[in-house]
Amino acid sequence: MKYLLISMLSASAFLTACKNDNEAAADALQQVAKAAANSPEAKARQAAWKLATTRPPALPNGSPANLRPAVEQLLPKEGYLKLISVKQTRAAQPGIMALPVLWRHVKADYPTVAPGYRLPFEAVLEWRPTGYAKGEKVPAVLALRTPEAPDTLGTFALLEPGATIPGQSQQTPTLVKPGQGVTVRGVLYAYATTPNASQQPSLILYPYQNPLGPPDPRKMVYLTL
Repeated sequence: MKYLLISMLSASAFLTACKNDNEAAADALQQVAKAAANSPEAKARQAAWKLATTRPPALPNGSPANLRPAVEQLLPKEGYLKLISVKQTRAAQPGIMALPVLWRHVKADYPTVAPGYRLPFEAVLEWRPTGYAKGEKVPAVLALRTPEAPDTLGTFALLEPGATIPGQSQQTPTLVKPGQGVTVRGVLYAYATTPNASQQPSLILYPYQNPLGPPDPRKMVYLTL
C-alpha cells in the first residue's frame, strides 16, 4: 500500500509538471501570436484589406464625363469596328472588383480585390472593312461577337458566320453589314483612384487590351469625373 501511494503521488506530480509545461507553452504561443498580430507587417496587411474591401461611395455626378475612351478599349486593335456613339444607361454602380493578376501585391496574404465601379453603357458600332487586298471580295455579312453576359470582361469582335471560339458558349449571332451601325450593350469596369490634392478625381479602366500586363501608368486609361 505504501508503494502504491508513492506511485500515485509520483504520477500526480508528473501530470502536474506536464500540465504546467503545456500551459507555459500555450502562454508562449499566445504571446508570439499577439506580438505577430501587432507587428507593423500585420497592421499594414490589415489596413490594406480594410481599404480594398471598403465599398466606394456613389459618384457625385453619377458617372464619368466621357465613356468613349473606355468603350474603345473593348474594340479590336485592327480598327475594323468603329465607335459611332456611346451613352451610359445607368449611374455608376459601386462595388468590390477583382484585380488583374499583375496588379496584385506580391505577397499572397494581401488583397486581390479593390473598390471600383461598374459602368453600364449602350453604344453604336459600325463595321468598316480593313485588311482586304485590292480586288479581294469583302464578305457581305459578318457575325458580331459580343460579351456573353451583361456583367463581363469580354470584348467585341467580328467573325465569319457560324464560326466558333473554343471555350466559349454558343450565342445567337448579330449579323453586321459593312457600314451598317449596330447597337450593343455592356458593362465597363473601373477602379476608384485616391488622388492627392493636385490631381483631378478619376477612375482607372480595367486593362482590357492587356489584362495580364504590368500596371503601366503610361498605358492606363483614366476616366475623368
